[in-house]
Amino acid sequence: MYAFATFAIIATVVGAWQTFGQQQMQSVAQASSSAQAQAQALNMAAYRQSVISYLQLADPSFIGSIPPGQLKKIAHYASDGLWNNYVDGNTVVVYAQSQTSASLPSFTAKIAHGSVFAGVARGGYLVPTGQPGVSIPLPAGIANSITDGTPVWMAQVARG
Repeated sequence: MYAFATFAIIATVVGAWQTFGQQQMQSVAQASSSAQAQAQALNMAAYRQSVISYLQLADPSFIGSIPPGQLKKIAHYASDGLWNNYVDGNTVVVYAQSQTSASLPSFTAKIAHGSVFAGVARGGYLVPTGQPGVSIPLPAGIANSITDGTPVWMAQVARG
C-alpha cells in the first residue's frame, strides 16, 4: 500500500514537472518567435528606406527591381536576401522572397503606425494588416509574382 502511494506521488510530481517544463519551453519558443518577427520588421523597414533613398538620391528615374548591390546599407538592415523590391513610377513595393515569421505583418504594421501600405499580398492586392475591407492594387508588373500571404510594405516616393 505504501509502495502504491509513493508511486502515485512520484508519478504526480513527474507529470507536473513535465507539464511545467513544456509550458516553459513553449513560452521561450513564443518569445523567440516574437523577437525574430520584430527583427525582421526592423530589417524590412530599413531595406524599404534604403530603396527610397536610392530613388531619391542615386537614380530618380529607375523603374524595376533595384539590385541589392546598389542599395546603401543603413542601420538595422542586414542583407540577408529575404527582401526584394519593385519600383513603378512613384510606387515602391518591398516584399519578402521567402518564408518569414507569421507575426511579421503585425510588427510591420506597428512600425508603419497602422498605414494602409503595410500588410500582405492577396490576389494581386496589398491587404493592410488590421484593416478589413481595404485592398490596394499592386503594380501590374509585380502583382502576380508575389505569393499570397507574403508580407508587403509599399511607399509613394516623390522623385526629382
